[in-house]
Amino acid sequence: MSKLKNLIGDVVASPLGQVIAQVGQGVADAQMALDEGSLAKVLDIYSEGDDEKLALLREIGYRPTFYTLPETTGEVRVALRLGNPAMGSLPVPPSSPVLRAVPARLGLTALPARMYAAPVDASYANAYGYQADIAAKLTFKIVPVPPPLGADDLRQVPDLVGRRAGAARAALEALGLAADFVDQDGNVVNLPSDGDRVEAQTPPAAAIVRAEDTITLTLAPG
Repeated sequence: MSKLKNLIGDVVASPLGQVIAQVGQGVADAQMALDEGSLAKVLDIYSEGDDEKLALLREIGYRPTFYTLPETTGEVRVALRLGNPAMGSLPVPPSSPVLRAVPARLGLTALPARMYAAPVDASYANAYGYQADIAAKLTFKIVPVPPPLGADDLRQVPDLVGRRAGAARAALEALGLAADFVDQDGNVVNLPSDGDRVEAQTPPAAAIVRAEDTITLTLAPG
């Protein structure tokens, strides 16, 4: 029970501006999660792998759907009811933030004009006849949008170290990437032999590049 009370206090006993800022941050985090999910699917489709379904999607030109939050409406409702007619003559507990924004015309102690909302425990309600009802509402909609320009051109570099030169070139060409071969001294190798294997690659495996980019493969004699 004490944990629930602390949770309620943390959520609602906050300045109104802070509550709005937290809602806005939550919307931004939600949009980022949507974007990351769609981008991950793009990289799955346009990456090397043995998954036949992904290969088929790539061949037919499937484009993952992106989603956006075009409209988000946040509504925070705080309803305060004074249940004791004699409350205006009672002192305001100095430690309570509940009445910080109550107008002075009620005859209460003047406090800084910041709007707070806080839960009222049983002892306070019994002593001062005070009640508070707090509710929050968030409405949003998610709609599909066209992929960002260039999303279909993204590629994830496969791990080619240890492969033969011919197999490495074929793997890159299947992803729409080009291969440049060099020896261990950095000299260009125009016609690698069948026995040559990839010793290193630039960019490294899992790097994100664009279609038609060139991957440099360093060969070691087989």
